Amino acid sequence: MTVTRKSTEWFLYLKFIPLTVFLLYARYQGMTTLAWKEAFILAGILALCITSILIYKRVLLDRLMLGMNLFFLVGASAFLFAIMPLLYFYGTYKGAAFFCNILFVGFVTTFFAQAGFVGVQTSDASQVRYCSLLLLGGCILGLIWSTLTNAYGLFISAGLPFICLKSLQEFLAKRFTLK
Repeated sequence: MTVTRKSTEWFLYLKFIPLTVFLLYARYQGMTTLAWKEAFILAGILALCITSILIYKRVLLDRLMLGMNLFFLVGASAFLFAIMPLLYFYGTYKGAAFFCNILFVGFVTTFFAQAGFVGVQTSDASQVRYCSLLLLGGCILGLIWSTLTNAYGLFISAGLPFICLKSLQEFLAKRFTLK
């Protein structure tokens, strides 16, 4: 039996480090192609290290942040190994690439993880599956939104739908604590 800890405040802040470093590094390096490459590699390394620490500490991973970390790892790999189709996809469909990684994590965790995509440890498996499917639907809407609004910048195409998705995740997770 695997014991999973609930996220403490320290772990809660730790999971945002790759995103913060990614955005700040790219911004302060002028948002050039080289800056994005270095930001992806740096964030990918941090994502791998922090995810490893959280797994070692047996902390239940935030599924949306896990998808974001996968986004950094795939992006870093694309730059390091010059995977041109991935670099093209990431460069052309920035928000959609972001949501595709979250969607991948969503599918895997919805159907193969006890805590589901919603990320809640409970004995009510049907409710976890239902909430995970709702969150998966929200992620699909985020992907569609990000594709349609790609020309309007990262905040509109990725930031806003991610905030909505995170809010939905928190709302759905609270359904289990209110019972």
